[in-house]
Amino acid sequence: MVNTTKSSGFKAFVHGQKFANFILTVVFLNAIVIGFQSYPAIDEAYGSLFHTLDVIFLGIFTIEVILKLVVDRTRYFKDGWNLFDFTVVAASLIFINSQFVSVLRILRVLRILKTISSIHSLRRIITSLFMAIPTIGSISLLMIIVFFIYGVAGATFFSEASPQYFGDLSKSLITLFQIATFDDWANIYRPIAENSQFALAYFVTFIFIAVFVMLNLVVGEIVNNASKIPSEVQEDIADIEKEVHEIKVDSSEIALLRKELQDLKLLLMNERKELITKSS
Repeated sequence: MVNTTKSSGFKAFVHGQKFANFILTVVFLNAIVIGFQSYPAIDEAYGSLFHTLDVIFLGIFTIEVILKLVVDRTRYFKDGWNLFDFTVVAASLIFINSQFVSVLRILRVLRILKTISSIHSLRRIITSLFMAIPTIGSISLLMIIVFFIYGVAGATFFSEASPQYFGDLSKSLITLFQIATFDDWANIYRPIAENSQFALAYFVTFIFIAVFVMLNLVVGEIVNNASKIPSEVQEDIADIEKEVHEIKVDSSEIALLRKELQDLKLLLMNERKELITKSS
């Protein structure tokens, strides 16, 4: 019973909110250190300190992975985020003293993504984004078709008025992408509008379709998938079920112990009665 209680307590600690908050704090500190190292003057002055802190952070992340492996065992690798954490930490350990400095820097930056695995709301958003990829792919195909149609139309009608932006199909597509980002699109439109009455309808319809309609379709699909994944609720339910199971196990052990104590008490009382009977 004592071993079971200790095991359940250790498991609760590893999966508990306090431990998660500690790891999240370390992730943020790691990000701050990486940010400071991007300044050559600061990195030159405090390079040894930053290196020591980086080793400490890596050690903490390694301990986290080991603790979760001890608690979850093979179940640890069934979670995609755990696989990501394990890969980043293992690769960081492999390249810690390697000559591939650029690879190590990339791995150190990737540790910041542990924020996603530590915060359930971020995991829910990323999961929704991945679920929306098939639909986003269809929307992207539709957007390519729209860009192609408007690119050909722009090269046909505006090549003489604005050869810099609509001289051919490739220039038209680059210009349309610039318009879709609202980057200085008005200065592209005004010279063309002075020479073509078709410019107003062309630009307005393209902006409406490519920006407002398509973007809202993508956002709507992501939000729709997010509403289908009550991951936090499911995780809370799973945690509650685990706690209930552990309580049931402890309760059954307590009941068994009580029964054994009652039997022992009856046995002692019977022996005492026999001793009294013999002495009398």
